[in-house]
Amino acid sequence: MARSSTNLDPMALGRSLWQRTAPPFERAGGHFHEAAAEVAIVGGGYSGLSAALHLAMDGRDVALVEAEEPGAGASGRNAAGWLPQYLDRTPADVEKLLGGERGRALNAMIAESARLVPKIVRRHRMQMDMRQSGILVASGEPAQAGAARELAAAWNARGGAVRFTGTAEVQRLGGSDRFAHGLMFEEAGTLNPLAYARGLAHAASLAGARLHCGAPALHLHPAGDGWRLETAAGRIRARHVLIATEGHEANDSLWPGLSRACYRLPMAVVASEPVPALVSRLMPAAVPIADGNKANPLWIMADAEGRLVASLPPPRSDDLAAGAVARHVEAKLNRLHPGLPAIPWSRFWMGHVALSAERIPALRELAPGVHAIGGYSGQGIGAATAAGREYARLIAAGGDPAASRLPLLPLSTVPMRRAVPWLYRHVLAPLGRATDRSYRRPPAAAVED
Repeated sequence: MARSSTNLDPMALGRSLWQRTAPPFERAGGHFHEAAAEVAIVGGGYSGLSAALHLAMDGRDVALVEAEEPGAGASGRNAAGWLPQYLDRTPADVEKLLGGERGRALNAMIAESARLVPKIVRRHRMQMDMRQSGILVASGEPAQAGAARELAAAWNARGGAVRFTGTAEVQRLGGSDRFAHGLMFEEAGTLNPLAYARGLAHAASLAGARLHCGAPALHLHPAGDGWRLETAAGRIRARHVLIATEGHEANDSLWPGLSRACYRLPMAVVASEPVPALVSRLMPAAVPIADGNKANPLWIMADAEGRLVASLPPPRSDDLAAGAVARHVEAKLNRLHPGLPAIPWSRFWMGHVALSAERIPALRELAPGVHAIGGYSGQGIGAATAAGREYARLIAAGGDPAASRLPLLPLSTVPMRRAVPWLYRHVLAPLGRATDRSYRRPPAAAVED
């Protein structure tokens, strides 16, 4: 079995392409004995950093603690696309779940998140490879066209910008005669996810937020009319606490039961050496491509230097070279584009997708003044950025839930929390790969735009 030539732990941040290509981060904070803040945030991912940035811009006294560095968790190891939709819910599903008014508010937040990310990047002059090129979600099944049209119309009615594409257009955009139709999310795009996390951290610090890196949060205790957060670097007294570390096992030391509120499903990402000619063949319109296949999904994009990046369900073993991990996505690409040359895959790393029971972004009020945030289901770049801003609005309004478009949901637990990720990796993902028959022939019938 081929071994990777780099650190064998695929969860190591240094394995990712983004660590190599992101601007360096100047480590902030350090040891402190006692500190006070209006708001203490635990976790330096997108939602925690966005909350810190928007709170600080509003003049709030905010301190953020991060066990390692900004983006060291799932935020800095993801597959780089922001796509304004839910994993497996429609806008109508969300309005039924939450009620009309609250559901419409959350749908509007998701639609707007596609514009929020580039707005923040440009406003704060973050240095990164960001392209708001749109993202094509394609399908090879003509029978699914009706549902796709309805989804495009639903998002457009709620502030989105989604274009249904028939066979001729999706084949032009995707460069393959195996596509039948697609959805073009016009305001979506890609960026270096680690550079974005570092950019949010830098912007929050400039706005006045205090960032303490290398300060794992350990315990949270009531203290007077607020809370005392114990960390490895010191103690912070705060009136409000936001726990923005969804899915981390350490959450139970902060709040019992919190780590049992979601599944942590592993995902794999692979990257090639620069292959600009191949990238042009796979993505002739320079638009990243995904598909709606839940059992064996496709996602490909390219960075500024022409490296191909793909995400896929995880391999059974961590101890593999990038080419061995990528063979399943390469097989799918060869069905779309017969006769592809060998792809020089050079990097493989792993991340996590946190899935809550509701599978929608939400706040959970754990106690007066204490909230947990999450529920992004693999769409964290845009949704978590928007969610952090909504939390800041909640604080600015004195805790009035009506001021935030995030729903306030009770803390719930998912069944078989440890078994489901294992089953996904060792049973469901291999089964999905083995039974995937997508793109084996051109669609039997053309679909009109």
